[in-house]
Amino acid sequence: MLLIIKLIRPVAKYLMVIWLLTILIVSSIPYIPTLKIHTQRAEFRLDYLMHFCEYGFLAFLTFLSFAEDEFSIGFRKAVIIIVSLMLIAFLDELHQKLIPGRTYNINDILSNLTGIVAAGIFTLIVFRLIRNGLKNAD
Repeated sequence: MLLIIKLIRPVAKYLMVIWLLTILIVSSIPYIPTLKIHTQRAEFRLDYLMHFCEYGFLAFLTFLSFAEDEFSIGFRKAVIIIVSLMLIAFLDELHQKLIPGRTYNINDILSNLTGIVAAGIFTLIVFRLIRNGLKNAD
């Protein structure tokens, strides 16, 4: 997995822009049905998982795009990235309110925010592992 991350890094900015545009295009499509799993006891909405994954992947690509050469990122830069992504997630959900058949849903925002934070933590841990591997290789 670390090798894949090292290979993706040179094109991460392009992938980040493409992924962000994909999110915005899909969120502009009217009347998308909500995917649900029905069990005997409950109903589970898959769109929350989809929001978590799509914004988590966006966060991963963003961190990868703005990381230094040695896979490090400063605290201030990390906070700016997370806050910016949270603002984008909130504005995207607000934008959906204007699309016919789409709604503003606080649970979608919470799923987006959770994905951003989880991916941010995951990425920072992976960056540390890569840096430790680079130091041990020297």
